[in-house]
Amino acid sequence: MARLALALWLGCCGTVAGQQRAQVFQVKEALAALEDKTGVVPGDVQPITRFSRLVDAVLKKEVQAGVRPQGARATVRAAGRDQMLMVQGDKEVVDLVQSLIDQMHGASLPRLHLECTVLVMPLEVARAHGLVANRAQEKDMAAMTALMKDVVKVHGVLLNLPEVVATPFVPFVAEPRAGAGKRPPPTAANLRLRGEAVPLGREEALFAVQFVRGDLPEDRTVLPKRPLSDQAFRLRAGQGVALTSQDRATATVMYLRLAGIANAGPNAPPVLGGPVIR
Repeated sequence: MARLALALWLGCCGTVAGQQRAQVFQVKEALAALEDKTGVVPGDVQPITRFSRLVDAVLKKEVQAGVRPQGARATVRAAGRDQMLMVQGDKEVVDLVQSLIDQMHGASLPRLHLECTVLVMPLEVARAHGLVANRAQEKDMAAMTALMKDVVKVHGVLLNLPEVVATPFVPFVAEPRAGAGKRPPPTAANLRLRGEAVPLGREEALFAVQFVRGDLPEDRTVLPKRPLSDQAFRLRAGQGVALTSQDRATATVMYLRLAGIANAGPNAPPVLGGPVIR
């Protein structure tokens, strides 16, 4: 019955308007190959569901931004014991998903080096720098340096978080930590960035992140409720995005930068979700 439903879905959606297409990817073996390198991620949300959730989130954001045609999506369908990802979109979307699957089969384990900075400032400073809420805004280091200088001038909060070394598809968390007798400022102490990432190659990765004030679910595979910002995007090495939350008088920004992607051997499993403090 499941295979019949799959055939009917393909019959309806195999070709769509605007040069879009629908394609089914067998992802069970790819996810198993990745799990052999990272170890099992504990949690109630299954890997196939998390993979679909991440890819679909990125596609939806790119549709909203006008980068993708309307209708691009990724959904999961079970056919017997098979785990299948159904993708609808143009050739570039199909190629993107194939690239992700190829990366999972790779012998090495990519490590994504992530740098995060929290900034808290008066709302007028954020507006002067073009920051808006509910968007992932790409910002280069020159723009961020100018913003940081203005934040310091008005005695706002500027806090660099410990570097996080994330591995593919393993939930990561960036958060303030006390050190050298210092505690994070009260306005930044309970801010966290939870996310998942999958490399597209040596220089680019897909991200789905949630900027949160307060505690995260104990199960890291579960998305937090009512995040300050919930965004999905792609980044090249050296690029960064600003996630902004605003109230009537204050703007709070989480800046995430992909510093680089390095490869480790298959026999060096990561500590799941653990930050590496430099």
